[in-house]
Amino acid sequence: MSSGPDPAVSSREILLFMVQSPDPAFTAKEIGDEFDKTRQWGHQQLQKLESSGYVSSKNPGGNSRFYWVTEGGKQYLSETRKG
Repeated sequence: MSSGPDPAVSSREILLFMVQSPDPAFTAKEIGDEFDKTRQWGHQQLQKLESSGYVSSKNPGGNSRFYWVTEGGKQYLSETRKG
């Protein structure tokens, strides 16, 4: 597993995974695990998406932060759809 930037996994791929999943929200570890990366990698990707307005997050207490796709993220997916 690597923790640095990985151009092989795009922001769009992460967002697509999130919206296609039945789960409403995700942790950085879940995102890292899905793409065979570390929790730190997942955290970096989710922070980047949050700063772009594509995901929002909430810390319900403890060490976990939950992330979900915003309307802006759904719009981005719609605008960048191939085909």
